[in-house]
Amino acid sequence: MAKRVRIGLIGCGGNMRGAHIPRIKNTPGGELAALCDAFRPNAEQAIEKWGQPLPIYEDFRAMIRKAELDAVLISTPHNQHYAQIKAALDAGLHVLVEKPLTITSAHAKSLLALAKRKKLILHVSYQRHHVPEFRYIRDLLASGKFGEVRAVVAYVTQGWGGIGKGNPRRVWRLDPVQSGGGMFMDTGSHLVAATLFLTGLKAKEVSALVDFHGRFVDINTVAAVRCHNGALISLNTIGNAVRHDERLAIHTSAGSIVIHQHQWALKPVLINEEPLKLPASYKPQTPDSSFIGWIQGKAGYEPPMYALEVSRLTEAAYVSAKKKKPVKVKQ
Repeated sequence: MAKRVRIGLIGCGGNMRGAHIPRIKNTPGGELAALCDAFRPNAEQAIEKWGQPLPIYEDFRAMIRKAELDAVLISTPHNQHYAQIKAALDAGLHVLVEKPLTITSAHAKSLLALAKRKKLILHVSYQRHHVPEFRYIRDLLASGKFGEVRAVVAYVTQGWGGIGKGNPRRVWRLDPVQSGGGMFMDTGSHLVAATLFLTGLKAKEVSALVDFHGRFVDINTVAAVRCHNGALISLNTIGNAVRHDERLAIHTSAGSIVIHQHQWALKPVLINEEPLKLPASYKPQTPDSSFIGWIQGKAGYEPPMYALEVSRLTEAAYVSAKKKKPVKVKQ
């Protein structure tokens, strides 16, 4: 029988209820032990989704202090992540947090260092990193068998600018204090993380243009990135599109790899224009199943240093757009 992993949820909105709770239910050993949300109806709906009574807390510190937990899962406005992660790590709890890790690279760096000192798992819920095709491409590039990465061209589109019209409680994403940024910080974080996760590239310099389209945060962003190995990256996040579409094209000394997603569904991955034949050893996973498995002692965990690089690149992009000139990325 799989080791029981008692999880407390911080933030019980639609993402937690619609994505994370079903994944936890489908993972052997995954067990919800407590819920925290300042808006009680969210927590009550989460209990309905789980199917069993659970204690509800309005304050995450009280839940961490009183509930018997092994880990917490966080899905809250971005500016709350740092305090919530730190409190959980200080209490000896493993943490799975929705992207981005934090809204500043200084906070991201300090949390990774704290998790290392405490010998705890700190993971960011970037779903793409658990998709077998993505993991295979990462391993292929890391092996050197497909040559040196020379350039990446990536974009993601979404009807992001109209967020909050159907659910006013999501308007926090358009508040720069709570969100830390717009489409580039939010959905764009998936694109940036996937690019760095797959290639292992590290950004050296960024030049960015943003368009706010009447909002207080960026809706559209184009970022040109120069990496330490000389590779170039083009990152484009378009938030006033009609629907989701996403492509990540990796160009190496041996050819090209194209990953396409449309309406959140993965299309055939092309390697030199031929469909990828995925080895049977690459099985589907989720951030939640991997997180629970690592706590149970399964192999595969590595500190999410790419999340720190995402934070550094994102910071540099926003500074570049504001100053209207290229900006060096923090090291």
